[in-house]
Amino acid sequence: MKQLRFESTYPSSLDASREAGEALTDFLNTHHIDDITVTQVELCIVEMVNNAYEHAYQEQEGKPVTVSCVLSPRVDGHSLEIEIVDSGESLTQQELETALSKDFIEADPEDETTWETSGRGFTIVKTIMDSVQVNTEGNLNRFLMKKALVTG
Repeated sequence: MKQLRFESTYPSSLDASREAGEALTDFLNTHHIDDITVTQVELCIVEMVNNAYEHAYQEQEGKPVTVSCVLSPRVDGHSLEIEIVDSGESLTQQELETALSKDFIEADPEDETTWETSGRGFTIVKTIMDSVQVNTEGNLNRFLMKKALVTG
């Protein structure tokens, strides 16, 4: 099997993450990736595209968010590399590492301080993916997520 690629650019908005997640889900389903993995990857896409809209673009609509995915064959399955690219405010690798190292805080209806959603997305992504990196090149922020998909 050869390497397979998906790429699409979405205008930043509240709906962009859902659209990107659905498109990538269709791509992965077409290539017979298991349902659990597809659901997990969709969650990561939704979180990262939302981050681009909310944080990089500070909720400005219409800014480009590109989602690409490369599915490569391996002896024991596939490797998945997903990249989310935006041109908004950047995040350094150190800031990403700090965000990834935070514990997931369960929202408590009795404690308003736990209602803050900021940071939960990175914790979810870190749990699902094997690695998460950020690189800024010029005005582009590139979040690269990798996951080995083992079959059998």
